[in-house]
Amino acid sequence: MSSTLSDVTDTKAGTTEQGALKTIHRNYNKLNGFEAMLHIINRYKFVLYPFIILSILGSAYSFYNDYVQAFPMMSDYIKITQALFFSIMLEIVRDGSIIALFNAKMHWMSRTLVSLIFIGVTGYLFNTHIATKNIIERNAIDYSLTHQDDKKLSVTNPKFDTASQELGELQKDLTSKRAEKTTELIANSTSIHTKKRNDALTRMDKIEREVKDIQKDIKAKRAEIDGYKKDNITDIEDNQKLISNVLLTTLLIIESLAMLGAVIKFINKDNADKEVAKHSEIMESYENMSEQMRKTNDDLGTMLSKDVERAGKQNVAFIKAMADNRKMFQEQMNEVLGMMSSTPTFNFSQPMPKPIKATVTAQHQEEQPRPIGFREHSKEKLVKGLFQDGYLKENDKLTSKSMLINSKDRTEDKFYKEVMKELATNGVVEFKAGHGYYAKVSFDEALRVI
Repeated sequence: MSSTLSDVTDTKAGTTEQGALKTIHRNYNKLNGFEAMLHIINRYKFVLYPFIILSILGSAYSFYNDYVQAFPMMSDYIKITQALFFSIMLEIVRDGSIIALFNAKMHWMSRTLVSLIFIGVTGYLFNTHIATKNIIERNAIDYSLTHQDDKKLSVTNPKFDTASQELGELQKDLTSKRAEKTTELIANSTSIHTKKRNDALTRMDKIEREVKDIQKDIKAKRAEIDGYKKDNITDIEDNQKLISNVLLTTLLIIESLAMLGAVIKFINKDNADKEVAKHSEIMESYENMSEQMRKTNDDLGTMLSKDVERAGKQNVAFIKAMADNRKMFQEQMNEVLGMMSSTPTFNFSQPMPKPIKATVTAQHQEEQPRPIGFREHSKEKLVKGLFQDGYLKENDKLTSKSMLINSKDRTEDKFYKEVMKELATNGVVEFKAGHGYYAKVSFDEALRVI
């Protein structure tokens, strides 16, 4: 006994609550059914091509940095062109390899070879990004250190600024202290007067000790400043390593997402039933056959329409010929009756009227649906029959064999085959299976060929 939604969910039919519950159930089915997988595939396809483009640009950037190091003599235009070319080619090879990985109809040796190509290309691209990261990191550090002076360093590190000011004061003190060692003091140090000489020597000795102390302080301050500079270099290197690692991670993520095509193909392969897929393939083959048969029927209808039109023209020509014969016959009868009424007796000197003869135009005779025969084996006559004396044009279907020869006559049949073979070899006619011979040139050109 089946239960209704109202019984299962304890909601009343037609209420807003039950309508909302139905919507929730539909959304649940979408999340857990094939529609959800198709939604995932379509979203992956949407972002696949942008990431492929980013992957190409990232690989080109990596190649360009390699070329800068390896080929400094080349122009930037050539470097960029080559980098883009190799990046696009490698992306095409990798994408083709991904398709081959999921093709079950490929032999195992072929799939193994393609798999190795895929692994090699992908590994090479990843390794290129790692090498590029190191090049960028080194160049960025060199650039930062080259373009950073003490003024910029003072802004980023206040301790360096303070130490620099203190070093400046010590250098001033050193200069001032050395200035105390005057020429007079030096002269007094060699005075003949013992007291003056001793005072001068004592003063000079004190100045020397103070100078050494100041020089020692200056040396220590310079060591402190050098430490700040080394710390600054370390900070720059650490910051640049962090930036380089972020760049490398971004490039690797882009390369990975550029292979979303493999994920899409895996979802299709893992969630499609093989028997259903085979049935779909067979149905597609039937649809192709049906389309081909439809096209063939359309061509046959067109050909029959031309035959009907041609037959109608032949009938018109036949009726016109009969009308002309009837008119001629009537004129001859009137002439005979007139002669009989004017000459009651036979007069052998009077010329007899021409015998009545039903004439049909030569063109109509050749258009009669009967074998015309080629006992004299005339190529020209056969070509005229094929083209209906020029009525048929280039690309038209030629007169059928049964209307030209007696197929039971071996001599005529052999002659017909030989002539048609010669015409086909010379490009005059073309045989289409199931349709017969078609003209490839005009009637006049066909006559010139034979």
